[in-house]
Amino acid sequence: MGTFRHLWRVGLFVTGLAFVIGGSWASTPESKATDTVKRLYRDYSWEATMIDGPGPWIGDAPKAVLEQYLDRDLSAVWVKSRACKGSDCAVDWVGYDPLWDNMDPSGFYNVNIEATGDPHVVRVEMDAACAPAQPCKPVAETRVRLTYFLERTAMGWRISDIQSEVHGSLKAALLRALSEH
Repeated sequence: MGTFRHLWRVGLFVTGLAFVIGGSWASTPESKATDTVKRLYRDYSWEATMIDGPGPWIGDAPKAVLEQYLDRDLSAVWVKSRACKGSDCAVDWVGYDPLWDNMDPSGFYNVNIEATGDPHVVRVEMDAACAPAQPCKPVAETRVRLTYFLERTAMGWRISDIQSEVHGSLKAALLRALSEH
């Protein structure tokens, strides 16, 4: 009876361990690229609704935070581009908040995050804020469109670049900011 109970406990432990390992492996590398972008917007949606948030805006986020969303290359360039010395540095970093394609993200709404036919590409569209004291009527000119490029890493999907219709490639903008320092 003791041997049976011991084997039952070992079997239960092995089954539980297999479930935990299998479940964690399946949820990280096999998650969709859209999940990473959705998590980014969920975690930083406060930028569009609050003056002061629970932490720094995405432009000032520490490297460890950035690496939860961005791949190592983009995170490294992002952080290096902020490390400015001297008086000739760009005042506004890259000149806009990459999540909103605007330096003032307040009032953005109707954020739509969609997968594309390419598992490495995610499209984000949102409506920009209306002019002060004007009725809010979204028109074609207020729609912001971004394209996120992602890579699958050991930590799951990570953003390797953000393409803006207005500003172009975020990675290229960060590299330009680095070259200006």
